[in-house]
Amino acid sequence: MNNPTILSQTLSNIDWSKIASEIITHARFQVNKNIIEHNPKIFESEQLNEHFYDLNEIIRKIDETGNLGDFFFSNLRDSDENHNALNYIAKGGVATLDQLNFLANTIENLFSTKRVLNFGHYLAFLDELVNKTQRLKQKFINPFRKFVDADGSVHLEKHPIIAPLIQEQISLERRIRETINFILKDEDISKRLQMDTFDIINERFVIPIRSDSYRSDLGSIVARSSTGNTLFVEPVATRKMSNELIEINSKIDYAISQICKGYCDLINNDLTTMRAVYSFFIELDYTYTLASYSHTKDFCSPEVSQDGTTSLVDFYHPLIENCVRNTIEVESKMRGIIISGPNTGGKTVSIKSIVIAHLFLKLGLFIPAQKAKLQYKSDVFYFDSDYQDLEMGLSSFAGEVQVILSMLENIQNDSLIAADEIFNSTSSDEASSLAYSIINYVTKELGCDVLISTHHQLLKTKIQESKEFISAHVGYDFDNNIPTYKLIIGTPGSSMALEIFNRLSKKHNIPAFILDDAKKMLDTKYVTYERLLQDLSKKQERINKTLKENIQLNHELKNQKKSQEGILFLEKQRAYDQYEKEIKKIIKGLNDVKTKSLSNEISSLNKQYERLKPSKIEKPKEERQVASEIKVGSRYFCDRLNTTCVVSEIKGKNCTVEVNGKKISVPKTSLFDQQGINNKKPQKSKKIEINVFKTINYTTEVNCRGMRLNEFQQKVFSCIDDLRMGHIPYLIIVHGHGDGTLKKWLRNELRRQRDLSWSPDEGNDGATRIDLTQ
Repeated sequence: MNNPTILSQTLSNIDWSKIASEIITHARFQVNKNIIEHNPKIFESEQLNEHFYDLNEIIRKIDETGNLGDFFFSNLRDSDENHNALNYIAKGGVATLDQLNFLANTIENLFSTKRVLNFGHYLAFLDELVNKTQRLKQKFINPFRKFVDADGSVHLEKHPIIAPLIQEQISLERRIRETINFILKDEDISKRLQMDTFDIINERFVIPIRSDSYRSDLGSIVARSSTGNTLFVEPVATRKMSNELIEINSKIDYAISQICKGYCDLINNDLTTMRAVYSFFIELDYTYTLASYSHTKDFCSPEVSQDGTTSLVDFYHPLIENCVRNTIEVESKMRGIIISGPNTGGKTVSIKSIVIAHLFLKLGLFIPAQKAKLQYKSDVFYFDSDYQDLEMGLSSFAGEVQVILSMLENIQNDSLIAADEIFNSTSSDEASSLAYSIINYVTKELGCDVLISTHHQLLKTKIQESKEFISAHVGYDFDNNIPTYKLIIGTPGSSMALEIFNRLSKKHNIPAFILDDAKKMLDTKYVTYERLLQDLSKKQERINKTLKENIQLNHELKNQKKSQEGILFLEKQRAYDQYEKEIKKIIKGLNDVKTKSLSNEISSLNKQYERLKPSKIEKPKEERQVASEIKVGSRYFCDRLNTTCVVSEIKGKNCTVEVNGKKISVPKTSLFDQQGINNKKPQKSKKIEINVFKTINYTTEVNCRGMRLNEFQQKVFSCIDDLRMGHIPYLIIVHGHGDGTLKKWLRNELRRQRDLSWSPDEGNDGATRIDLTQ
């Protein structure tokens, strides 16, 4: 069982909030976004193999068909009301048509999802679940779909019970509109109007009369404007019809309520099945989010180590662009890695990257590396060196001690403990002895592995002497006096503090004797030790550089050899063709001579031809070496294009290359070191031009006064989609003054939409302006 306190602290220290913000862009439901951000799921060791198999299969489906999110979760509108629908129904509540449509869509999507998730444990599970929903599909979904579409569009006029009421409603509304339009044209009334239109407030059809022109015989006042200058008056001629309309609307609402109650009773009878369907889509959204994020980032599927070994090939930090990649191999008998080396050299990034790899394994994510084999750790604990708390009276060292003591009380056996710059705020010798003692305790008594970075000389020496730990350091380019960020295994490294100070001080007007005085104060043994580490690092750097150059030279020589073989083949083939052409001319002439008299001569010439004829050479197969390291701006040979090209951008497993001014995406594995390879000119392809014209009229202001609620809802959702797609910069919905149904529904809906902001349009409470939240 994982300790939630340790997990929470580790996630905070590795900038999980930034990582999670990238992951949740692939999630569909807010409930899963909240879980990933604040309390991500931990997978147990025995669950991981099946889980990673599912992720690999989903990613394979994504590669085959594209984005599956819209397919799995089609028309599943994410809202608190929809997610609480089943609990509400279980308590005896009557769900709305929107909530029922959400539940209906989960069942319908189950059938299509089953066809895609045709692998692993999904096969039997979905077969069983689909069979259990057959009764709901027949009794609930089939009749429900006769008047409610999957996208939520409601057609009450298609329901046999409500259809007569709808016809009566439409007829009565038409009569009211005709009457009120006739009133607006009255000469006496028109002089008193604030606006030459009518509005609907609280289901009452009203006309806007200037307050200084109102007479009681015009009708009753339903509402006033915020300034008091306009009175919204219901004409006497329409009042009775409005009352009848309100009564019809009440009958329609009651009929809808009874219909919804009937469907809720059906769902209650199969509540267990319905909960299973809903839970399946919530869990599928979580799994698909992990798969989609891992696929987008081009992470690798990890192997869960069973023999205690750890291997991370070309691992990197997922938040750092163009991060230098490193590789570590840890045998089962080793208990940890101690990293030293210069400041700003990459120790923290290396430690965080390894910690993130282990955390990603527990969280069911693929690993930011080319290849990964990791042990499953009970807990993963990471802390840095700055825990100063002035309010609590804790210094940096005291704060760090508190954190470590708390960790020692709660950490489980067989965990990973990582510390960046351990005890860096106190005396070096005391810090080294204390750190080494703690490391011995957690590794020998608790069976934990450690990952530590340090500048302490004594600790580096003790670790180097131990056979249970791997000593490593981050590299430094002594020629250019800058860090390389490469992790070098096998030896400790110098902190390079004086050299870094010297390099940075050259940019400032600082006296040189400051550095000289610092060197004089250092103990001779310390200086000798640091100098030995620097010399060792220099030699290691030269060896690595020479090795890299030799590997590159070897690739070039192999390519040149293959190129020369190809040239030799072409020359021999040309000589062979020329010789064969001349011989055929001779043979043709000899065939015209009488066979009997010249048979001996012909035979002799044929033997001479066979003797002189060179053996036909098979074209050697080119075994070019795939480019070991691809850099932007470098030239390579591409076997897909059969020519050289320049890399302009690297995207995961693919690269964008430039050939004759054109940019083309090709796999990395199709690029070879280009030395010695003859380029063949590709055949020119015909240029195809496709012109697509799209004409759609968009509007930023919609007048919805007088609309029925369902018509108003469809119009609002359509216009908001245009706003979200960027077709319009803002949206103004004109719905009328007062507290009418349209205005009340609109503003309640907008409060639930987190990506939208709204306000009365320029102080006019009869219209609402909607903008996308930045």
